[in-house]
Amino acid sequence: MMSLLFLIVFIAMVLAWKGKKCKSYLFFVVGLVLSLYWLKHHATDTLSILL
Repeated sequence: MMSLLFLIVFIAMVLAWKGKKCKSYLFFVVGLVLSLYWLKHHATDTLSILL
């Protein structure tokens, strides 16, 4: 999943470099939303530690 996030942000940077602002913003927002989802998934996941 992390490699997918990096790929999406990389595509956004390449599109911005080529001057396609609208598509670049779209890919950046998608990457941001997926990053926030991934953070929430890991932040609320229970730890299986037996003490």
